[in-house]
This record gives sequence, structure tokens and C-alpha cells, in this order.
Amino acid sequence: MKFPASTLMTLLTLSCISAPSKTSSDAWPTRVTLTETHDIYFTGSTTDVKRETNACLFLAGGGADFDDAWDWFLKQSGFGDIIVIRGSGSDGYNDMLIEKGANSVTSIVVKSTQAADDDDLLQRVRRAEAIFFAGGDQSDYAKYLTGTPLIKEVNAAAKRGIPVGGTSAGLAILGEFYFPAYKDTITSSDALINPYHERLILEKRLLDLPFLKNVITDSHFENRNRMGRLITFMARIISDNWSQKIRAIGVDESTAVMINGNGAARIFSKKGHAYILEPTGTPRRCTKSAPLTFGKINVRRLPGGSTFDVSTWSNENMPHYTLDVIDGNIISNVGTVY
Repeated sequence: MKFPASTLMTLLTLSCISAPSKTSSDAWPTRVTLTETHDIYFTGSTTDVKRETNACLFLAGGGADFDDAWDWFLKQSGFGDIIVIRGSGSDGYNDMLIEKGANSVTSIVVKSTQAADDDDLLQRVRRAEAIFFAGGDQSDYAKYLTGTPLIKEVNAAAKRGIPVGGTSAGLAILGEFYFPAYKDTITSSDALINPYHERLILEKRLLDLPFLKNVITDSHFENRNRMGRLITFMARIISDNWSQKIRAIGVDESTAVMINGNGAARIFSKKGHAYILEPTGTPRRCTKSAPLTFGKINVRRLPGGSTFDVSTWSNENMPHYTLDVIDGNIISNVGTVY
């Protein structure tokens, strides 16, 4: 189904309840539980509320300046009990989300696969009205969460309409396919010159989220010049016969793609963009130790306030440009990659 712009905007402004009055985080001291397998940082009311939620996805590109996006995400959660899953760090989101009206925030730092089988953590995820993956190192998520009961609970939550999101490394794992950064990051130049570089390892199906099948995501996009590597990721996925219909979403810093339960997406940003990529064919050369040749890739550059229908991968009002990769070099039909 295709949505006209007016319908997209209407769908994206739906919320389940009005924002409650804000509560100072000083009224809710954070309670900390530290164990060998995981840490818990809990802030807010100990009363487990039951709130109506609206299914949605929150795809954040990293950095800061997400106030409007967080407000929208919390509305979809009914301002209920929020779970933040982390591979490192502590309670960085707790006070902010409490002050925005969340009933409670539980930040869980997963330090082992044993944590992802902990019954207390599983119960917390089952009761949550929203789940968010923080930034950090996506290899922690890949190592500790793949195939675990905790990730199965997240997938089940998404299917029953619980909002799910992530930023930076937390965004990187949301698609069906993802770059786990087992051997540190990889630059666009290294990926383009050798699509089978030792650091270019891809994984699939950590999460099973609506509208992100056959999709790979990337964060800090233009800020860290990641167009080349995201195109190479898609080339690898096609060449390795993982998918012949791969698509990609690249998100700049301080930018978020918010997708509601009908697939209507809106870009939240004051200065960044989201990039929607779709190849029109298959790679002409994607082999070890040889530069990539691949094209054409259709790209839509979406500024803040624009909309996109993820269910049909279309926006008739937003023209695309095309990129070709020839011998590891990106050629744009409009003269610029971004």
C-alpha cells in the first residue's frame, strides 16, 4: 500500500496517550545492581504499569539532539516502563527519559551470554512498553545476544506492538543483516578496494523486526563517510547469496528515522539526513582482493521532516540519484555522493 504525504504525516502523529507531567529525576534515585554477568540501573516507579503501545521503530544515527524523536517514541510507549539494553556504559538514558515522563527506565548492561538467559531480565523485557539498544560496540551485542532467550523476547515484544529502537551500534544491529565489527570498524576505502577484507564480516538475523527484512543499516553516515562501505555490504550480501533484494538505510548523526506500525517513516533532524539505498542490479565484480564494481544504486537523501513508505520502499515526491562503483571508485550522476 502506498501512502500519500498527508496520510504519512497523519499516521506518524498518532499517539496512545498525552504526555504526563514531567517528573524530576531527583525524585527517583537510581538503584544499581552489579553482577559478574550483567549490571542493572533502575530509575523510576516500582509499580509495573500496563500501557497501550503503538508499534514503531526508532533508528538513530548516533550523537545527540534527539529530543523530538524521543518524545515521539515515548508517546508510542504510552510513557510506560522502558528497557535500555547496553553492551557497556551505565545509566546514561535514565534521568532524561524519566524527566520526559517514562514510568521507569531499566538500563541493562549485558556482559556475558549467561545474562541473556537470566529470568529476572527476561521478565523485565516481557513487561516493557519500549526497548532501546544503546550505542557502544555492536560486537558485544553479536557475541552476547545472538540466539539467546533475551533476544527472542525482544523479537516477541516487537511482534506484539512494543516500540523498539537503537542508536549507533544499537542501530547497526536492527536490520536483518548487520556488520558486527568483530575486528574493529572498516572504512569505506578499505571496503571498496577489497569487499572481502578480513575486517568485513557480516552477520544476519540477530533481530527480526517489522519492515527491516532484507535491510542493512549504518550509523554516523555522512559524518564518517560510510556510503562506500554500506554499498559494499550490499554487494557482499548479494554475492554471498544471502539476499537478492537487499536494501539499506544510512542515518547521519543527530538524525532519526521513525517508522510506525504501518511502515510510514518520518525523518527527525535539524541538519542531518537519512539515506535510502536500493540496488537496481547485481555486482559485476565482488571478489577477494579486487576493487568492487557495482551499480546502479538508487539513493534518496531525506532531510528532516520528510517522509518515506518503508512498506513499499517509495516516496514519489522525493527524487533519487544514482551511484555506480567502478574499480572501487564511487561515481554519482549528480556529482556528489551525499
